[in-house]
Amino acid sequence: MFWAAVVTSAPQPITAPLAYLAVEEVSALLSFSFAFAAGAMLSLVAAKLVPDAFGRTTWRSAAPGTVIAAALMLALSALLGV
Repeated sequence: MFWAAVVTSAPQPITAPLAYLAVEEVSALLSFSFAFAAGAMLSLVAAKLVPDAFGRTTWRSAAPGTVIAAALMLALSALLGV
């Protein structure tokens, strides 16, 4: 596993400048692509993880965790002004 990680990570320093230039060229599209990625992640969570988390036997622990996490995210958002 170590060598697989090394081999797959080796090209990253080489391609980083190319990726930087590509991002600089399409910076106007970044907000739309981030919004698309966020929507895709939310739909994945809603379709795959929520049904498993809120199953017949696990909903008692999933519900308070979800409420606490949402409250923490809102508090951090207000605190950081994001």
